Amino acid sequence: MSNNQISLSLSDEFTIGDKTIVYKDIIIDRKSKYTVVWTSIKSKEDADKFMKNLVTDDYYRKATHNTYAFRVKLENWSILEWKNDDWETWAGMCILRELQRENAIDLLLVVTRYFWGIKLQSDRYKHVINSCKIFFEKIKN
Repeated sequence: MSNNQISLSLSDEFTIGDKTIVYKDIIIDRKSKYTVVWTSIKSKEDADKFMKNLVTDDYYRKATHNTYAFRVKLENWSILEWKNDDWETWAGMCILRELQRENAIDLLLVVTRYFWGIKLQSDRYKHVINSCKIFFEKIKN
């Protein structure tokens, strides 16, 4: 189940403009594959629309989990934060924490996982976090 939070931005914001970036199979471990999708948004409605459109693609519709989080600056300068675990408990929070660390604003980050039967236990969270970190490294270079 998703929930939202309001917080204040305390440091410089990080944005990437109006585009969508995809890195497929950014991490592969014991047949599980992780893909990262990042897009610019301005509202929760934009995020909902993007996610609805994303899962119309076979690759994402057939995935085991499409977990995501976003942060959007509101008109009153506060930040709306939202996460969705897509049945991968705590994965959305892992993504949201990485967005907070980068102070990413007006951005939606999706980590997609294909699970092929080998349980990763707590490594699955490490892979969600590392997928986010790898992604930020790639777009900053």
